[in-house]
Amino acid sequence: MKPSCGFAIACVACLVLLVMSSVQAGTVYWTGLTSTAWTDVSNWDQGTAPSTGDTVILNQGSPYTPVVSTSGNPTTGQVYVSIRGGLNVFAGGDLSMTDLITGVWGNSGGTIVTGGLLTMSGLLNLGAGGYDGKIDISGGIVQSAGLSINAAGGAGMNISGNGKYITSISKLNDVNYWVNNNIIKANNGAAGWSINIDTTTDPSKVILTAVPEPATIALAAIGVVAVALRRMRKR
Repeated sequence: MKPSCGFAIACVACLVLLVMSSVQAGTVYWTGLTSTAWTDVSNWDQGTAPSTGDTVILNQGSPYTPVVSTSGNPTTGQVYVSIRGGLNVFAGGDLSMTDLITGVWGNSGGTIVTGGLLTMSGLLNLGAGGYDGKIDISGGIVQSAGLSINAAGGAGMNISGNGKYITSISKLNDVNYWVNNNIIKANNGAAGWSINIDTTTDPSKVILTAVPEPATIALAAIGVVAVALRRMRKR
């Protein structure tokens, strides 16, 4: 039985769309000549901000480091934080990509998330080439399907404030290893803080946050009581 004409046309149309998407996706480089704004086309080498599927190379800004503070940005392909390059995501920012990769060719600058949402449909790959490439999450949410940390060059993750990191439950054993070996830290490893590993809120996910240890909470409560007593005595 021969395929219908309509089926053949549909196949050709799909092929055309695939070819068009592969042609349209390219590689864009951050220059940071004008401002910190991710959406400012004059900050990119080709005079256009990243489009859907583009590979993005974040070179050291001259003089600006990119800031994502708006939503509605196209979902890019892989994003590389290059040597001394950086990425900041602030409140209101929303950026999605296939993978975020640091520390490939040399020490990356920091990836700093103080708010908003940073999403990887694939891998958050820190220190991929054995170089430094940290991520600091002090607010907002960072989420990725997978997580890899090569700490040989100093790469790692720090969570503080109300920052949150989410990954697949399949990474639980790796996450436990990184937490136990201070590769994933709470408040930069400050005494009295630890990483909470939550696998109950969503059984398909691992959710990481920074929490005070019980002794820290007790000391804070004692301090509050002491202050209250001093105030009462002054009356």
